[in-house]
Amino acid sequence: MAHIFGFSVIRVILEERFYSLNLNLKMPMHKNTEHQDEISILHNPNCSKAKKALAYAKSITKKVASYEFSHSKTTPTQWRHIFSALGKGPKEILDKSLPYYQENIRGREFEEEDWLHVVIKNPQLIRSPIAMRAGRALILDNPTDIYQL
Repeated sequence: MAHIFGFSVIRVILEERFYSLNLNLKMPMHKNTEHQDEISILHNPNCSKAKKALAYAKSITKKVASYEFSHSKTTPTQWRHIFSALGKGPKEILDKSLPYYQENIRGREFEEEDWLHVVIKNPQLIRSPIAMRAGRALILDNPTDIYQL
């Protein structure tokens, strides 16, 4: 990245589909799927916190998207973007209190890429919901945390 006046300048992609004008963004955004005021909620099905977070999100903006981990085929690249926005690694977003984690994963050490595959193959282990807005993300341990975005 080039540095001008002490600011990191993010590469501007001039293709028709992509843009990145906000210096806080780490990745270009697709014009049709992400807007500065859109909130995306990624969650496990039947998550009561997610239902409450969705209601709070709708009080902030009309542009709210809901994605269930089990129905959304999130790619490794998308997960890397989510981890970057969260400022956390794959291991850090897992719910370590769940029986499956305790029986099958606890005490094992993996490389970063292997933890990524644990997340992809076991979405039920992800602490949810995760809220994303304008290149930022939060794990919503409390549904009202959405107001921090």
